Amino acid sequence: MSQQLKVKVSDKAEGIVEKDIQNNVFNRRELYIKIYHIGSGTPSRKEIISALSAIYGAKEDLVVVKDIETVYGGGISYVRVNIYKNKEDLEKIEPKHLIGRDTGQKVKKGGKNAAKQG
Repeated sequence: MSQQLKVKVSDKAEGIVEKDIQNNVFNRRELYIKIYHIGSGTPSRKEIISALSAIYGAKEDLVVVKDIETVYGGGISYVRVNIYKNKEDLEKIEPKHLIGRDTGQKVKKGGKNAAKQG
């Protein structure tokens, strides 16, 4: 059995990388992490990104949090993250609203003015 990597997200949240998959087709690393935050809220995307970029030596803008699922009342969250090797692959593959969400930018999803953004 392989050694599971521990991730310290914040003072109140710590996790374990349950799966670490190197996906050469999409030029990215796919992580499945279980984060324990008993007695505190779900860690923010920004906290998760900065913790993982420090551990894996990746730029923060190449780390995308796909989703965070928190067990109600349990203090445990399951997080899916992609770490890309370059910006071009990230922009080709990931939806724009996810990229904007992780960097704190507001991206308009629909409506008549959505096509005007660029």
